Amino acid sequence: MKNDEKLLIYMHIPKTGGTTMKNIIQKQYDPREVWFHMEKDMLPKLEQKLKKKDLKCVGGHCWYGLHQHFHKPYTYFTMLRDPIDRVVSEYYYILERPHHKAYPAVVTMDLMDFIQEFPLKSSNQHTRRISGNIKSPNLEAAKENIKNDFAIVGLSEMFDESLFLMKKAFGWDDITYQKVNVTKKRPSIEKLPKNVVAELEIRNELDLKLYDFSKKLLLEKIDQLDFRSKRELKNYMNIQN
Repeated sequence: MKNDEKLLIYMHIPKTGGTTMKNIIQKQYDPREVWFHMEKDMLPKLEQKLKKKDLKCVGGHCWYGLHQHFHKPYTYFTMLRDPIDRVVSEYYYILERPHHKAYPAVVTMDLMDFIQEFPLKSSNQHTRRISGNIKSPNLEAAKENIKNDFAIVGLSEMFDESLFLMKKAFGWDDITYQKVNVTKKRPSIEKLPKNVVAELEIRNELDLKLYDFSKKLLLEKIDQLDFRSKRELKNYMNIQN
């Protein structure tokens, strides 16, 4: 079965370009065909919606295993980001938004405090979601899920290439975009205290390995493109940049 005949499940991992992705996805479908912002209490509504044949893509801050609610052919796709950079971005993102539910706590913390006080946000977020085990992330399970049930695992650092592969896999049309929801006031990784970076590396050991694994698969997919597609990718990247 082709990917464009399956229900597409977009796993939005925080601070991986998800708002930009949402805007791109919404350009591909009629409003009746797409559903975003899934939470547990919304699943009954979604299950009812899925009984209709017009739903083609669902997305949100979900985890692997969501497909079990749907009882129809499916495939996942997602974007990863350098794990250290992702955590730093999330911390400063919260600081910029007083309406964020974590803001009252986070505004009193430095980055090291945030890492220690918010372990689910600051450690192995990719592996937790892709393995389907939020509390006990499993690297090998995440790798198997990627190989078996993910059409594309893109990278924020290779956003254009990732998006182009999604276009090819899902039969999308216009994938031009402007980045939105970008965290503006934050230091680069190079300017962070070394002990903070070291702590992040320890806490994201699984995500660092999963990122490297996913990058290898992504580069293989790009290498397998035919000459015409590679030229199309180059032209698209020139337009975006």
